[in-house]
Amino acid sequence: MTLRLAVAGAFHTCFMEPAVSRLEAALAATQIRTPRMPVISNVDAQPHSDPDSMKKKLARPVTSPVQWETTVKALLMKGMKKSYELGPGKVISGIVKRIEKSADIDNIGA
Repeated sequence: MTLRLAVAGAFHTCFMEPAVSRLEAALAATQIRTPRMPVISNVDAQPHSDPDSMKKKLARPVTSPVQWETTVKALLMKGMKKSYELGPGKVISGIVKRIEKSADIDNIGA
């Protein structure tokens, strides 16, 4: 089944490949320290703490589907009590609430 989505671009698809090399270059020039706690990637819903691995994971969503439901469930299973969406809309907050109605998420408009 194919469903046309009302989105501004072909995000998370192979059509975004030209942007990957620029993002990888920017990430290569960025210092990422080992986090105090593992960071859950929205590409594989797994915890990561190695800075080089994290840089690779940060570039993947440009051309790969994100695993929001699996990621949100992993965060909740790991004890996430409160989360915040930073930005102009409430898209992520809405997605999280559809996945888990009891999730405590606030939107901070930017």
